[in-house]
Amino acid sequence: MNKGLALGCSHTAGIGINYSDCYVTLLSQHYQTTIKNLAVPGGSYEQVESNLINEIKHDCPDFVIAQWPNPFRRTIWNGDRPSLENVTNASLVFKQLLKLGEKNFYTLWIQSIVTCNTVCTMAQVPILNIMLENLEEQYYLQLKKEGVVLHVDEKLPGKTWLFDSAADDNLHHSARCHRAWADRLVGLLDENTAR
Repeated sequence: MNKGLALGCSHTAGIGINYSDCYVTLLSQHYQTTIKNLAVPGGSYEQVESNLINEIKHDCPDFVIAQWPNPFRRTIWNGDRPSLENVTNASLVFKQLLKLGEKNFYTLWIQSIVTCNTVCTMAQVPILNIMLENLEEQYYLQLKKEGVVLHVDEKLPGKTWLFDSAADDNLHHSARCHRAWADRLVGLLDENTAR
């Protein structure tokens, strides 16, 4: 493996900790390879998809780590201006979609994950899909039916993500969490990138 790509939100960007303690940096050191970190703090699944497709086209990595943000984060367009919305800063349109049902969010989120996995398969680039939360079983099974494995928080030894709010901003996760994530990801990456 000569170069990797990491995508996601603030968890993958390492907000609130030194960059040297971020799980992406730890993995880069472990594998002695460059891992380009294109995580967007507060980002959405649309940004993960857009950045992945752009990188595959222009600077194809040897592997991808896609940390999928919560489905209830969306990019909303007002003319040519994008804005990121979630349940705390929801517009009337966003609130109406919430009222109509969560599938308004999960359907597009799943389509984005499937698209990224299809693109990586076509480019022969292994992709490791992670979500630092758990997921309702129906959506997990829907992804599985599409051939996508999503590593979620299973609350089991070796299959959980460690969380705290001990980063410098008291919102994000500490270097201790990032070390635990890196440890779990080493096993998953070794399994996913074995040829």
